[in-house]
Amino acid sequence: MADQQKASATSVYGNAQINTPLTDRLAASGWTFGDTYANSSICTPSRASLHTGVHPLVHRVTCHQHRAPYNLPQLAELMTAGGYYTAVIGHYELPRNLGRGWHEQVDEREYGPLQQAYRCKYDVPGQFGWSAGPTPCTAEQGHSHRVADRALRMLDAAEASDRPFFMHVAFDDPHPPFAVPPPYDTIVDRAAIPLPDLGDDHGRPPWQFTARQEYQTERATEDDYRRMLGVYYGMITCVDHQMQRLYDSMQKRGLLENTWIIFTSDHGDYTGEKGLFTKGESLYECLLHVPLIICPPQGAEADRDTRIGGLVELVDLMPTILGLAGIEAPQYAQGHDLVRWARDGALRPLRDAAFAQVGDYHGKLKNTLPKGIAGVCRHPGLVQCARTLEFSYVRDPDYGDEAYDLRTDPRELVNLLNDGAGPEPAEVAALRRQLEQWQTQCVRLGERLQVVPGDRGFFEGWE
Repeated sequence: MADQQKASATSVYGNAQINTPLTDRLAASGWTFGDTYANSSICTPSRASLHTGVHPLVHRVTCHQHRAPYNLPQLAELMTAGGYYTAVIGHYELPRNLGRGWHEQVDEREYGPLQQAYRCKYDVPGQFGWSAGPTPCTAEQGHSHRVADRALRMLDAAEASDRPFFMHVAFDDPHPPFAVPPPYDTIVDRAAIPLPDLGDDHGRPPWQFTARQEYQTERATEDDYRRMLGVYYGMITCVDHQMQRLYDSMQKRGLLENTWIIFTSDHGDYTGEKGLFTKGESLYECLLHVPLIICPPQGAEADRDTRIGGLVELVDLMPTILGLAGIEAPQYAQGHDLVRWARDGALRPLRDAAFAQVGDYHGKLKNTLPKGIAGVCRHPGLVQCARTLEFSYVRDPDYGDEAYDLRTDPRELVNLLNDGAGPEPAEVAALRRQLEQWQTQCVRLGERLQVVPGDRGFFEGWE
């Protein structure tokens, strides 16, 4: 799992600037789900949905302050109870109660080489969202390399356990700050990188202009944009090379004959779209659309090099992984078993709309660039969206609702709900009704499950 890798920054989704041979190999050996969406646009709520099998509206983790509830079983707990040896390494939100159930776990900031690598990346100076450059360490000392080093040792323990194993390797890259060890900072030809389409500012939500002032976007030159994108793409290549090390080791051990491999990301990144950078508590295509590749074991009878369309959500991964392990998913899980769906030919849609939620932030953090979020991009209200492949609708109680025609405006640059934009399209009205129904359904599910919200963390220093 990468962190903050958008689908459009993935080679098999059409990005020709990125060299990721293992990702390409996995796609050629398995199934690429072309329309996969995160259930939130920031790390904590997105990962909470993946590990609990329900939406943020149910588990009540909607921003970085919140901790996962104690009374919803997590994926690792179910896998461990089902007889699997379980291990996790890297960025998996241990401080926010998402570390339950693992036999072995190593947080990305654990004391020692991993913490040194973490500081090497996060202590890089910068003040803008587009700050980018090399880290002062070698590739072998870099964070992604250290994560892979420890994951290889975890493979030793998994084999020694004499059990089937489930391993979650959670890389931090390409999460900002946009910094990576040489040569990955210059591995991409920056001159060949196309600049993001910023539109003409007509029809944009006013808060975006405030955000651009906070990012000081007007100070960024075309070279700054390309340097940032080049480093971001280089971080993705670095992760791919470290995944290759794990893949090669598994092949030497004879494990690929009976191992499913899933590659995805928790959410995306602006990377210059709309003139914004990093992420934020908003729900746009660039922040929600993520890669998802599922690669069957080498010895399994399965279609290969298959691209599957139709709306998929990251919440589908819990029932998918449990299904592969022969473990029954909780009846309340809001996702679907993607492997069963793919084997059935993926002829019927799983859902007619995808949903996501983020915000409800009332903490003390303001601008945390270049590694975090601009202050104006934090929302005290709960932002929700419903989207199809043709339209998106965003309910934003702070800055006003938004809607976009993705057929003619895939970058979501012209808000259909602006004053003077004309009557609301029927498709948007339908999404508005679906979102209201979805919210009611989620609230009722949370009440039925008697979800006890985790610590809300509304205290300075505890975020």
